[in-house]
Amino acid sequence: MKHLLLGMMVLCAFVANAGMDPQQLKQTIAQRLGMEVFLVDETPLPGLFLLGTAQGLIYSDARGDYVLQGSMLDLGHDMKNLTMLSQQRQRRLALAQIGEQRMQLRAPHERHRLTLFTELDCRRCRPVLEVLLQLQAWGVSVQLLPLVGPFEDQVETRARWCDPALQNALGLSDRLPVAGCNEILAHHIGLSQWLGIKASPSWVLPNGDLVRGYRSPEQLLTLLDQIDVPANSSSSPGG
Repeated sequence: MKHLLLGMMVLCAFVANAGMDPQQLKQTIAQRLGMEVFLVDETPLPGLFLLGTAQGLIYSDARGDYVLQGSMLDLGHDMKNLTMLSQQRQRRLALAQIGEQRMQLRAPHERHRLTLFTELDCRRCRPVLEVLLQLQAWGVSVQLLPLVGPFEDQVETRARWCDPALQNALGLSDRLPVAGCNEILAHHIGLSQWLGIKASPSWVLPNGDLVRGYRSPEQLLTLLDQIDVPANSSSSPGG
């Protein structure tokens, strides 16, 4: 998670210039609400700040005395949903921190990139994993990231994901990196918690949109074609 922390330091430094202490606000919210705050950012409303937590986005005053949860709409610009745009930005920022070493099914003739948060060893996940090979054949590279529950042991999750027998049973053993699997996941295994992603499976599109649940290869390809973001764009999940 060290790459994520560097990205968050940039945002926190930006907010600190606005005349408030983001670290103090994070500590206050953590103490009062019992949730870790990963992100502190400004909003268009003076004195109101956006907080990214494992439970999703919330809003707070500079002291952490008042908290709001819900959507902020910009009525001056066609009711633009600023909360949804912040969520998309948060996902893009997090995924952009991942380097070239990743758990990814690379398409030989890449048209799009996609990120999948999932579990590997559950019955309902099998149909989703079967979709991946078809997507790969159609030019979609899919990055795989573990979905980790709030009380789940990350070491055990890494062990399951890096188990050659499980990867072989899923037909992924010759498509995912085996060497360095534990090291790769060690940096990124907490991403689902950091982004507040709880549903398995969950797909993150290149623009930061979150799509929950099973989708056929045709449905996913349609969504990707509609976004029309180049595969090498810095805002794509593979970044």
